Amino acid sequence: MGDHTVQRQGPSAALVPEVLTRLGAIARVARALVEVGALAQLAEHALSEMREALGLDVAVLYLPDATGQQRLQAYSSTSAGGPSAPEARQELSFDAEAWRLVVLGGQPLVFTAPATWLVATPFEPAPASWLAMPLVSEQELVGVVMAAAPTPISLDPAGVGMITLLGDLLAAGVANARLRQRILRAEVERERARLGAEVHDGLAQDLALALRELALLEAEPPAEQGRASRARLRAAVESAHRLVRARLEDLEVTVPLGGIQAAVEDLCAKHERGGLAVRLRCGSLPSDVAPETTAVVLRVLGEALANVQTHAAASIAAVDLDAQDGELALVVSDDGLGVSDDALGAGEGHFGITIMRARARSVDGSLTIEPAAPHGTRLTLRVPLS
Repeated sequence: MGDHTVQRQGPSAALVPEVLTRLGAIARVARALVEVGALAQLAEHALSEMREALGLDVAVLYLPDATGQQRLQAYSSTSAGGPSAPEARQELSFDAEAWRLVVLGGQPLVFTAPATWLVATPFEPAPASWLAMPLVSEQELVGVVMAAAPTPISLDPAGVGMITLLGDLLAAGVANARLRQRILRAEVERERARLGAEVHDGLAQDLALALRELALLEAEPPAEQGRASRARLRAAVESAHRLVRARLEDLEVTVPLGGIQAAVEDLCAKHERGGLAVRLRCGSLPSDVAPETTAVVLRVLGEALANVQTHAAASIAAVDLDAQDGELALVVSDDGLGVSDDALGAGEGHFGITIMRARARSVDGSLTIEPAAPHGTRLTLRVPLS
């Protein structure tokens, strides 16, 4: 018998590179998940792998907000958002009963026409073909992936398996980010409890002074002494008012998904909506900053921006957040009037600065306040990351 060479024939040989490509995409997303990256980075990575491996034109991720409305969170397209890429709706509204059946199925649905029975086409202009993939974690819908292609999407069993696995990985990433959000929210709640104690202490000082002045005024002192007492009373009441307003603003700090950078961006945006121009620069930040450290950074940043907005008469506040040599550094500077010598010293007579320094010490950090050049104030918070 002669020698025989066995050769692979048929479609199985052609599928090998495609299968390897898809397995490689799944492995890369799995590694990104293990590295606990920021949710936005993980989502963009997973969407990009999904889009390239399946020949999609665009893939987007929607996550539910506090009201349950699905909102656009991440976007990946072949043209990087250029003029030829379809635009995705910012919000999605589903038929609740129909979508419940889709979620229970746990499989991607492919459409070649509008699916008004489920959801309006999420892309503009309407693509030739699009798909919907629910992201489910522990039987709870945590997000939705929508994708589109310029030609009809055809998913073979391997393609269905790949997109389902990538969806599961992305769902795990979303669930992980939500868990970190709940942990951070718990830490912020503890901060709020400490804040309540500080409000009590600060108000106690102001109200004790006010009561003393009221008692003096009831005794009908001489005119000059009465005028001085009324001035002190007015100052005490104004101080209490400022303290309560500032602390109420602190209580508005939110905890968005996405780690410390997203939280800082959200806080800066809140002050910008309040009329303060803020220039934010974020350097290379770790995604797994401890919740107590994140809470302290948000508290100090909120207090600093509130001071700039209320007292500094500044045209802009510059916020710089970076991590180097195992340390997280927050710098807030402005071009305003500057800060008094008393506050630049020990600062114990300035209640807001006292709070910020106590916050820094609570995580083994430090806080300094100094004049900025050519004028204004520069605040620096340094906190170890370990």
